[in-house]
Amino acid sequence: MEEMKKLYIAGAHSRSRTLKAYLNYLYPDVEVLAYLVSEELQDENPDFVDGIPVFPIVYGKPGRVMDKDFPVYLGTRGMNHSKLMRELSAAGFPKIIPMTVDMDMELRNAYMEKWYREHGREFILIDNL
Repeated sequence: MEEMKKLYIAGAHSRSRTLKAYLNYLYPDVEVLAYLVSEELQDENPDFVDGIPVFPIVYGKPGRVMDKDFPVYLGTRGMNHSKLMRELSAAGFPKIIPMTVDMDMELRNAYMEKWYREHGREFILIDNL
């Protein structure tokens, strides 16, 4: 994974929270600035998830400006990616990274390998038995 310090995660439910957990455990210096959601879904989401604000992708409150130079990871089901990519692009976010099945598996395996190692155990993939 490339060098990153700050990022956004699109979505505010279990997949997004899992992505945040993977990233924070594997890369402790990463800061998730906000969870971003489609504007029409803002009322269906809490204002904060795990202490991190949940903002609509188009955020127009005075005094609040999102730094669009930071990447946005799509932490939702793949069926939502196209819509989110369109909304994020239209809002001016240039770096949008979909969470693919392969990326999820890679992060999960790295997470588990680190966890096992820190607990004095060996992590072996089933494919390597």
